[in-house]
Amino acid sequence: MNFFGFNVKDPKLKAVFRAILFWFAFILLLFLVGSMLPKLFPDSWERFIYGISGTGAAVLLTGIFLKNEQSLFRSIGLVWEQKTLPRFFSGLLYGTLIMGFIISSLLIFTELELKRNQEGISIWQMLFYLSVIPLALMEEIAFRSYPFIKLEKAFSARLTQIIVAIAFALYHVVAGWNIQLAFLGPGIWAFVFGLAAMRSGGAAVPTGIHVALNSLQPLMGLKAGSYASLWMLDFKPGTTEAMKAKADTIGFVLQIIIFLTAIILTEIYIRKRNDP
Repeated sequence: MNFFGFNVKDPKLKAVFRAILFWFAFILLLFLVGSMLPKLFPDSWERFIYGISGTGAAVLLTGIFLKNEQSLFRSIGLVWEQKTLPRFFSGLLYGTLIMGFIISSLLIFTELELKRNQEGISIWQMLFYLSVIPLALMEEIAFRSYPFIKLEKAFSARLTQIIVAIAFALYHVVAGWNIQLAFLGPGIWAFVFGLAAMRSGGAAVPTGIHVALNSLQPLMGLKAGSYASLWMLDFKPGTTEAMKAKADTIGFVLQIIIFLTAIILTEIYIRKRNDP
């Protein structure tokens, strides 16, 4: 089969080739829109513009690849349906429960405590959190939609999860993340998003989970960045360095628990579907 000028015959190789080409083109488009469009708007709009244009780039690329295959968006579940919004909110709920588990575990097993941010947070700063939605959506379309489905049809769900998780982590490395943080953070969460995409048959649920995680982390003071915090997660007075090191270990263990849980649930899902 001739694909954009390349002749690829083996189905598995073809699926990998399509996925890699899609991701490469997506990152290239992100770089182009990210270096040009935000300059046309106020600085405070940067994340909105980046997320919206990035989502547009992901949809555009998906359309191009589907057209090349003479297929439709519906074939990969990338359409607006009556259940789309309820599925998104169910994803928000799942993500909130996961974050609730992480926060409560940190408060119980470490010397961390949750304090109200004395600086407060304005209405505009709260509205700024809405930019998380297009930012999460563009990544879900780029990684848990067309490439994910094509890989899953060529390989097992198990191997697809691994391939996409590696790609998702490397995408964050390209974006400037430390390689260790990229694999222990997005690389692990990719298994959660992938499982949600497989079980729900679309991008709405994983996008909801993604939005919940990426908004609740800075809101609760777990992640510094462009978003203002409503609360601050900080160590209690008198906390020793050994206790702080213990907190880091607990944080790492929680990440591993999330990872193993996603792996186990993926295996259960595979057996229910009678996949090889």
